[in-house]
Amino acid sequence: MISRIRGKLAEINEDSALVENGGVFYEVKVPSALAERLKESGKVGQPITFETINFIEAGERKTYLYPRLVGFTDPIAREFFLLFTQVQGMGVKKALRSLIIPIKDIAAAIENRDSTKLCSLPGVGGRLADKIIAQLHGKTAKFALSREDEALAKSGNKVSASFEEEALEVLLQLQYNQSEARRMIDSALSVKADISSSEELISFIFKNEMKSEPLRKGA
Repeated sequence: MISRIRGKLAEINEDSALVENGGVFYEVKVPSALAERLKESGKVGQPITFETINFIEAGERKTYLYPRLVGFTDPIAREFFLLFTQVQGMGVKKALRSLIIPIKDIAAAIENRDSTKLCSLPGVGGRLADKIIAQLHGKTAKFALSREDEALAKSGNKVSASFEEEALEVLLQLQYNQSEARRMIDSALSVKADISSSEELISFIFKNEMKSEPLRKGA
């Protein structure tokens, strides 16, 4: 696993950085507010070190899997993110979008069992907030003591996903391919158009698939 990458910051975009090391260019996904700060501080063209995590992004088919890097300039942020994404339903992309308040405040909400605070994060509904608290309570106290008070993601940034996209990400993590996942989502929404959250959509898809499973077995 690539846990750190050091080189020249060749380019910075809204949610990614391009790092040049020995003539090889590495694309690193970064939280949107961190990307903005790096750009505004004139870091492009300067040496930089990212603390990184590897993840796999699914393509259109199950066999198309793409290795990706997500990076932070602070090792504590990397450590928290690695823990945060261990929660079922909290994928890398959703987690990157959710960091609109400082990590210390997210950690404090977990330790204080403040699900209302967690629900204010993009893509985090009541059910996911409860999972985060259940799985991480007692493990994030040290992050709540951090003195870093800047959020890593921009609130309401353009890459914020709809609940359909969040449900798609969950299904891809569960090893459905893009076509299967979109069929399941479209089928669910055609039957129940008033679905308004990714949690509700995934629950309805599960029920829908359970109903059709006996038919497939009897075919």
